[in-house]
Parts: sequence; C-alpha cells; structure tokens
Amino acid sequence: MNLKYVKNTFIMVIILLIIAGIYIIYIKDKKNTKELYEESREIKTTKNINIGITDYDTINPLLTKSLEMQYITKLLYEPLINITIDFNTEHGIAEEWSEIDETTYIVKIDENKKWQNGEKIKVEDIKFTMETIRNGDSIYKENIEKIERLEEIDENTFKIYLIEPVKFFEYFLCFPVVQKSTYNEELPIGSGDYKIDTLNEEVIELTGQDRKITVKIYKTITELYNNFTRENVDIMLTKNVNYEDYIGNIGFEETLIIGREFYYISCENIESIETRNIINENINKDKIIYDLYKRRYKNVKFPLEYGSYLNEENNQNKDTKSVDNIKVTLSITPDEESKKIAEIIKEDLEQTGIEVTIQNYINKNADLILKKQIVPLMPDISIYFNDEEIKQEISNIDSIENKEILKEEYAKIINKYYNELPFISLYFNTYIILHNNKIKGDFSGNWYSMFYNLDTWYKVI
Repeated sequence: MNLKYVKNTFIMVIILLIIAGIYIIYIKDKKNTKELYEESREIKTTKNINIGITDYDTINPLLTKSLEMQYITKLLYEPLINITIDFNTEHGIAEEWSEIDETTYIVKIDENKKWQNGEKIKVEDIKFTMETIRNGDSIYKENIEKIERLEEIDENTFKIYLIEPVKFFEYFLCFPVVQKSTYNEELPIGSGDYKIDTLNEEVIELTGQDRKITVKIYKTITELYNNFTRENVDIMLTKNVNYEDYIGNIGFEETLIIGREFYYISCENIESIETRNIINENINKDKIIYDLYKRRYKNVKFPLEYGSYLNEENNQNKDTKSVDNIKVTLSITPDEESKKIAEIIKEDLEQTGIEVTIQNYINKNADLILKKQIVPLMPDISIYFNDEEIKQEISNIDSIENKEILKEEYAKIINKYYNELPFISLYFNTYIILHNNKIKGDFSGNWYSMFYNLDTWYKVI
C-alpha cells in the first residue's frame, strides 16, 4: 500500500473528527443556550388574587349592605337557586323545584350538598335562613316577603306557601343560605367553593380548591386607589365613572358590568306613534353617555337587552328626521343628574325642530317623563308599561313554564314594543371592574355576580 496514501487518509480522518467534535460541541452548546433562553422566557403564573374593597360592613351574607361584600359572599354561601350570566335560573342547593299551584311550590335539596364542616344541608337550615331574613335588617327581605310559611316534608324536601301568586317566583330563591348551628360563630360556615381562613378588620383570606383570594380592606377610596396603582391590589370594583381622575389610565384594564339602574323615557301620553319614533330617533343617547358618564354607561334598546336569555339582539335602526311644529313637555325629578340629562335631550330635539319645555317635577300627564327603574330580580317587563292591556298580556305569559315557549311569547311583546314604542330606552348604569395588566382572564358578569368566570383568572408573576 502506498505510504503517502495512508498518511493522507489518516490526516483526513483526523480533520473530520476535529470538525465533527467542533460541530457537536457547537450544536450542543447552542441547544443548551436556547433551552436556557426559553426557560428564562417561560411565563410564570399564579391563581392567587388580591381584591381590594372599601365598603366593608360584615361578612354575614344576610346582613351586608355592601355591593362588594355581596359579590364576595357568593363565593362562600350558595343560594337555593342560582341566577346565570344570561339571567336564567339553575340549581344551587336546590336540586329540583316545581310549581304545584299558583301559591305552592315544592323544593328538593341536592343530597350531595354539604356544609364545609361536612354536615348535610337540611330543611331546618333553609327555614332558619328565611326566619333570620324576615326578622332582621336584610337586603333579601324582598325575596321572602310573599312567603307565608315553609312546610318540611322530610330533611331534604319542603313546600313553600305564598300569600299570593308571584311571577317568576323561583328568581326570589337566590338568597344565600346559612347553617343554623354555626350562624353566630366568628368564622361562619358556608357551602360554597371557598372557605374563610382569616378574618379581621384588614383582610379576609379565602381558600378554594386551587386558588387563594385575599380581600384587602381599606378605610378610604383614596387608600384603595393608591394601593391599586402600586399593584398591592390586583382587582377592585367601582361605580365611579371618573376614576381616571385619581389613578390615570395606564397599567390596568377595565371591564364593565351592567348594573340594575335602567334609564328610560315614558312617552305613552303622546298618542302619535310616528311622533314617538321621531323623538326616539333624534335623542343622541351616546352623547348623554359621553358627556355625563365618560362612555361607561351602556346604551340599550330594551330593558332586557343587557344579557337576558329572553331577548335576542334587535338591530332596528331608522334615519333621523327633522320636523316642524312639534311641542312636548319633559317632566323630570329635580336632581342634578336628571337636569343634565334633560338639557342634552332638549338640545338634541330642538336641533331637529322639536320644541321642548322642561318641567322640574314629576307630572304624570307630561308628554315625556324621564324615569330610572331598579331592575327587578325576575325578568318582569310589565313595570315599564302603563297600558293595562299590555300589562295583562305580559302577566298571562309569565306563568308559562316552558322556557322556549316563554321566549317566543316574549319576542312578540318585544316586537310590539318596537312597533308602538310606549317608552324610549336610554341606558343602564354599570359597575366597573378594574384589574392591573398582570391579571388575565374573562371578567364578564352581571349585577348578580362578578365571579362567573373566576376559574379563568390568573396573574402573571
């Protein structure tokens, strides 16, 4: 064999081995570097959330008057019947319920429901809760005022006897239920997904299956705002549409929850439906919301449009018109908010040739009457109508138990509203959830609860 050939081959092998070694070391080093880089970029999260409140009065769910605490106690205490995000009903502690006749209902407790101390929820707890509400100063008095008595069938079943028929009575069973034997304890026992670990004048610590919620209590709104901007608080709830004057608009996001105050204008004293429609078309609702509420109130076409399963979206839009020789009176309550609303409406209408006289008092005979209605627990729309025939028509369909049929009948009433326009829908107030940019998730809710999608909330750390 040629010695030169062997030598050259050996040299080539050595060179290839060196190249292979360099390549392997380079690739491995690059891979390790990439892995370290990706690891450094890995997002770390926690489900533990800090909520700040100012309006703390009591953890007792039957006695609190605070909106913030009403929301929070829903994590601790379950109702007999829950209200869903689209204002339907679903079982809570109650597994089944049915109407025997107009004034008698039978309710069966879910036998799997237990208090957090392991004891079963019994009818005596339901009865005790109702009696406590009736005899105390509770916001839930309205829920039980038509209940005459409760009759226990067995430890899981009872009948409710009403004083008189109540439309959509099941909606009134959304009050929180407490345990009779532990009601007066320092750390009250609930049946919800969260239990109290710590309770004092500065903090409430709640623990669930996979997360911890720390409720930080502040004495003033200024103190809460300061701690929110410093990220000591992750989430806070406010009704103040001018909150930006105190905390600016950087570093956080807002989610609007539709409240219970519905603003509208009764116009049934105007006989001409055409005139009603002209007035409706020429009121700039968005301008009112912009000027008075910083765009944070919700423009609506109908009082059930804010998320109810009973109303589909209606996109009826009409062109505005200029008119002559229409004169109307607008009656309002003599408060500053109503006066400001009335002035904007007057300006809008007079630009289109409608002369408006504002009356700073309630005149039931006025052409237009500005009203604000607290939305009832149940989807009752009869309160917005003055016409007795329509009220009776609504009353007749409210007893329908089949929800699909009920929805169809409501659609007929709503269509009749758009055709006759007995009142002009303006807007709803809102509750504002503020959360810093490190908090992610779905914050949609309604006036009943802000925690429908709590399982999606997390914090980037």
